[in-house]
Amino acid sequence: MQEKCCCFCSKKIIGRTDKKFCNSYCRTSFHNAQNGPTNKCVRQINLLLQRNRRILANIHSLLPLKKTVPVNTLYLHGFNTAHFTHHQKHHKLGTYTCCYDYGYKMIGKDEVAIIQL
Repeated sequence: MQEKCCCFCSKKIIGRTDKKFCNSYCRTSFHNAQNGPTNKCVRQINLLLQRNRRILANIHSLLPLKKTVPVNTLYLHGFNTAHFTHHQKHHKLGTYTCCYDYGYKMIGKDEVAIIQL
């Protein structure tokens, strides 16, 4: 029978015949090395989306009774209108640009309405 070696560190594998790695560290290191560069872009975009969502959530929780907020408030907190998850059509209120479960809609030039879906 041929000895199997770890795919990451090349140590001899002891145990099951279908094992590919000698331990959990080698297994996760191998997969991180393979998937890291491809997932980096996705992680960066997700961080931008999460930041936009957090900004919308904070402003919405601070001003729940106020119907509109100056758009400068979003920009001062670092909001980026280029990053959103989807558009949501509301049958009475119109179309909202959303970051996960929070949405905003431009009202005029310098006001936005924020809702939680």
